[in-house]
Amino acid sequence: MPEPPFYAAVEARRTVRDFLPDPVPQEVLDRCLDAARLAPSSSNLQPWEFVIIRDPRVRQAANAACLDQLPAKTAPVLIALVTHRDTWRRNRDEILRVFASRGPLRPSQVSYYRRIIPVIYTAGPFGVLGPLKRAFSRITSLFKPTPNLMAREDVRIMAHKSTALAAATFMLALRAEGFDSCPMEGFDPWRAKALLGLPRGAEVNMFLAVGKRSEKGVWWDRVLMPRDWMIREI
Repeated sequence: MPEPPFYAAVEARRTVRDFLPDPVPQEVLDRCLDAARLAPSSSNLQPWEFVIIRDPRVRQAANAACLDQLPAKTAPVLIALVTHRDTWRRNRDEILRVFASRGPLRPSQVSYYRRIIPVIYTAGPFGVLGPLKRAFSRITSLFKPTPNLMAREDVRIMAHKSTALAAATFMLALRAEGFDSCPMEGFDPWRAKALLGLPRGAEVNMFLAVGKRSEKGVWWDRVLMPRDWMIREI
């Protein structure tokens, strides 16, 4: 049985450090961005934003915020992938609007998005409810399985995890199209946030350099940890 083409994209995807100047066609970029929108996210709240940096002056400042790393300077496209911690109300309302457009809302939909989601995501003034919710969850967990009701930092971590799933989907889509990427976590987060004009509840998850790899774009052969370090059964 032939191997599905997905695995070829997974195998060929590498973190590319140097790019050719060849442009990325807009239709390719759009397809990959639309693929990223299909990525899973916690409660389907999709807390991400892809900011494509086009303005040359902003790009120069973004390169500097990325510590002038070679991928940032050579890639024809630089994207800031932003995590939004506080868009859950807007996105929750849009989910319910779409559900309602398809027919009567189910009681389970209303209950989950109108009652449970606010309990999880609301931290109260200065985050005072967060420690109380976390303590309540932990104590209740001693008696029965209980989800973490989330302090502010827990919500932040959850939003970043969902955003990273969108990044992974985007990078695999690029590779399937014959293009490459480099996810960069080494950057100045304060300068990046100011440069992009992000609100208080948002921060840059990573920068993504996008383009076609040059001959020196892949620095060394892939190194994987032993399989039994990463996978176990109990």
